Amino acid sequence: MMNNKVKLKRHITFKDNRGSFTPIDCNDWEQVNISVNDKKFTFRGMHYQTSPPQTKFIKVIKGSIMDILYDLETKESSFYILEENDALLVDERYAHGFLTLEPNTVVSYLVRGAYNPSSEHTIYWKNVERIKEEILQICDEEEITISQKDDDMAES
Repeated sequence: MMNNKVKLKRHITFKDNRGSFTPIDCNDWEQVNISVNDKKFTFRGMHYQTSPPQTKFIKVIKGSIMDILYDLETKESSFYILEENDALLVDERYAHGFLTLEPNTVVSYLVRGAYNPSSEHTIYWKNVERIKEEILQICDEEEITISQKDDDMAES
């Protein structure tokens, strides 16, 4: 029996060829996401939203990633190696993505700014030379696991 201060909430988990993704509601942030990535060199990104823009707090729970930020104003890219328990706050002016560096990597990210699918955007990683170069220094293109959605949404 539950009291009225405790709420049971079930969250939908989306699964694809990369692993799984579970959005989790939270009061201080609009969303808390958990990304489980089965394979090494799984790529998620480069995502951003325009209305409302989103701020993200990225935390590696297990494994390690190369976190990638793309400044939408200056068009400059930044790269961070995040290991287990490392975290990074991503301002709303950045497109964000990451590449897993180990199999079974788990990443949690809190999102401020309600999800709005009609203002969701993706920058294709190959269309930004610096991002492409950094990723291809770590792995071969054939090794990357990427969703069809990211390929389909990619802007030229």
